[in-house]
Amino acid sequence: MTWLRNLTHGLRSLIHKPSVDRELDEELAAFAAASAADKQRSGMSAREARRAARAEIGSMGAVKHQVWSSRWEGTFDAILQDTRFSLRMLLKSPGFTFVALLSLALGIGANTAIFTLLNQVLLQNLPVEHPEQLVTLGETSSSGVAGGIDLGDYGLFPWYFARQLASDHGPFQGIASYCSFSDKASIRLPGSASTDAAILAPVTLVSGNYFDLIGAHPFLGRAINNTDDATPGSGAVVVLSYHFWQEQLSANPNILGKTLTVNGTPFAIVGIMPPSFHGLKQDLVAADLWTPISMQPQVLSQASFLTRDGPYFLQLFARLSPQAANDKAAFAQSQAWLDQQIRTGIRANDATQITPAREGEIARHTVPLIPAARGASFLRSRYGASLWILMGVVGLVLLIACANLANFLLARATARQRELATRLALGSSRIRILRQSLIETLLLSLLGGALGLTLAFVATRVLIAYVSNGEGYTALSPTPDPAVLLFTLGVCVTTALLFGIAPALTAARTGAGSLTSNTRVSTAGRSAQLLPKSLVAAQVILSLLLLITAGLFLRTLQNLQDQDFGFDSSHLLIAWINPKLVGYKPSQTPALHQSLLERISAIPGVRSAALAAAPPMSSGNWSSSFKIEGYTPGPKESMNSVLNRVSGQYFETAGIPIITGRAIGDSDTQTTGKVAIINESAARRFFPKGGIIGRNITIDIDSVKGPWRIVGIARDTKNIDPRQTDQPIMIWIPLAQIPPMAPVAFVGPPTPGQPVPQEENQDRFASVILARTTGDPAKTIADLRSAVTQVDPNLPIIDIRTIEQHIGGFMTQLTLVSRLCGFFSILALVLAAIGLYGVMSYSVVRRTSEIGIRLALGAQAQTVLWMILRESLLLLIIGVAVGLPLTLSLTRLLRDQLYGLTATDPITFAGAIAVVALITVVAAWLPARRAAKVDPMIALRCE
Repeated sequence: MTWLRNLTHGLRSLIHKPSVDRELDEELAAFAAASAADKQRSGMSAREARRAARAEIGSMGAVKHQVWSSRWEGTFDAILQDTRFSLRMLLKSPGFTFVALLSLALGIGANTAIFTLLNQVLLQNLPVEHPEQLVTLGETSSSGVAGGIDLGDYGLFPWYFARQLASDHGPFQGIASYCSFSDKASIRLPGSASTDAAILAPVTLVSGNYFDLIGAHPFLGRAINNTDDATPGSGAVVVLSYHFWQEQLSANPNILGKTLTVNGTPFAIVGIMPPSFHGLKQDLVAADLWTPISMQPQVLSQASFLTRDGPYFLQLFARLSPQAANDKAAFAQSQAWLDQQIRTGIRANDATQITPAREGEIARHTVPLIPAARGASFLRSRYGASLWILMGVVGLVLLIACANLANFLLARATARQRELATRLALGSSRIRILRQSLIETLLLSLLGGALGLTLAFVATRVLIAYVSNGEGYTALSPTPDPAVLLFTLGVCVTTALLFGIAPALTAARTGAGSLTSNTRVSTAGRSAQLLPKSLVAAQVILSLLLLITAGLFLRTLQNLQDQDFGFDSSHLLIAWINPKLVGYKPSQTPALHQSLLERISAIPGVRSAALAAAPPMSSGNWSSSFKIEGYTPGPKESMNSVLNRVSGQYFETAGIPIITGRAIGDSDTQTTGKVAIINESAARRFFPKGGIIGRNITIDIDSVKGPWRIVGIARDTKNIDPRQTDQPIMIWIPLAQIPPMAPVAFVGPPTPGQPVPQEENQDRFASVILARTTGDPAKTIADLRSAVTQVDPNLPIIDIRTIEQHIGGFMTQLTLVSRLCGFFSILALVLAAIGLYGVMSYSVVRRTSEIGIRLALGAQAQTVLWMILRESLLLLIIGVAVGLPLTLSLTRLLRDQLYGLTATDPITFAGAIAVVALITVVAAWLPARRAAKVDPMIALRCE
């Protein structure tokens, strides 16, 4: 254990260094005495022997230093000394230290903030056992309830098929399912009175093997199991998230076994999940509760989906075998088995004679296995590309900040030449000077990183609040985890090494001639200025790239905001409600709707009010295939339409013009003929020569089948995406004309001779209130809330916002990228200006004597001014000449992110070049002006 003895001895030496010094003194004294005695025995006198012994040993201090330096603790002690010296030097130059730390803190902080989000959204594995074995069956970015599709389309599956795969999972370790969406339910906490207000929380339906298969273990209690999910209607148990347990139940450890009410149904609390677990699907709003799929009718307040002919609302995931997770051939076998099950299921669903063309289509159908080690993330699909773009942007900002640091350090190394030459003359090694310079740079980087972490924490909180858009608790956290801390440390060390090595080498190359020569004159050659000016040119290049990128995104955002949406996007207030959460039945909706419209229309400043299933633009659509009288669709022609059910005055309130015919009105009731409105695209597609008014439409949903007579054509509007170019077919039907009763959904074909079972029609509910105001709609929010409360104090307003805020929600990603790119480009430009100003100012100071001589010999101030400005303009020209081709090649990667302009937009490029040129000239003009005002007499006396 020699290394252990060395370590122990070294630590003792560091802690008790005076004692070690005394021991060395005693050893040297003993050696000198022994040597002198030996020489005396050889015939030398005592005095001569002592002198000879001291001469043989040499300098006691040098010997002690050599002995101390030969051990690891000596090197460590020297590093500590250099660190203390570096701290003193930094404190001695507070201005330099402040600017350097601020530049680094901004650069490192920006990188840490973006990486914190990027790590959580794109890089972090789920906190479960062997996440690399998890796969989803198909893409999971879509969600909702669908019918009339093949298995796996949009990543959706029906209940019966999920149960089939769970019981016979083939080569997989298991296959589990969960609801593709997490609806907010009305929750009453244990012990709360019936008069207490309910809270809204997202609930996720999961299969009985969900938690076991995903590999997540409860923090308290147990998870949902197969027994809970055995039969529909049984298994009223709930598992809570750690956040819900803390925030709503005060982390009560005795909560297990208590009853919690979900949409009026009591559920027994059986478990609490750990803080880091948020489910397989990483939604923007984290799930608070998990219940068995068997309780779907109660949780969703919908008719049962749990039948053989039920809708597609589940998403599936599986756990690969260890072999398939590591071997491509075994993975391919798992994929082939799944495809076989899917194709067999599709053939069974068709239930009619399958044509050869259909058989070929089925044979090609596949549901890919998608790796899910990082979960199925909506955030990843929406913000993934944006986060990588922002990571590149903040990386460029850091490069500019580091270039400034390198220039500052180069200037300091030149200013300290006499000090460094003196240290070399007194015996210091160049390696020691190089090491001390690198330590000083590393200290700056680490201190800047520590300050940057603080800035990153604040910035990340702001970014999360912006991304969540007031949706409540989200799984994203601003607190840096070990991966983020390691990233920040790596950035600090890399910064110190990359941009500290050149100044350190400059310092180590200092010659002894610096003690006698004029430092400014001797080192003012072009070679000494090449690196600083090269760094300034690089800053111009990077600033130009950032400005153009930000300009492209900002112009894209402006184009999206200023476009014609097809409806009047002003003076409109939108509120979302869910009467089902407080127990309303479909039969009660006409009276509720009438009361709401009367109260809201009576609000001062409200011009008109309406109700609908969805606002003019909606992220979730009610859709169906349909048939139109007099039109025969072609082979494989899509006859799908976006549907909306609306009250009278909807088109007036929403600001959607009616091109031909009339709008839906208050006179369209149950006692009048069923009417419908279609959009321009439908009219042009089906009857381009006209004649569509008066024709009937039949919708392939039993609850709203119709037929509906077309009475009007509305203008095309943006529907789900402000970027959309292909206008979907849209059909509007009156809320008041939806039948009170409808066939029971998903029970299979009717028995011949038996009446079709009926139930209350769930499609009679309105989910959205629209109010068009005469003034600022935001000032009407409180009045609208009050009006709804007057109708029913228990009716919850889930969300309320102006139309501008609503449309802005569809541009959150672009708004985030454009604003941050704009901010970072301005920051980069400021840093580049500081760098240019610093380099030119230092150049002027170094050339004070030269400038004084020029002025004394008759040079004009304008000549001196132009001499200094010319250098900066040359750097600008070089930066633009190199930066333009580089930017042109890189901005082509952003083509898919732009709207209404090209990646080579001349206005953006010209504006960016003008801004960079202006900032460069201003930053260079200040030191140039100071140089032109130099007093020749003072300059000639300058050192």
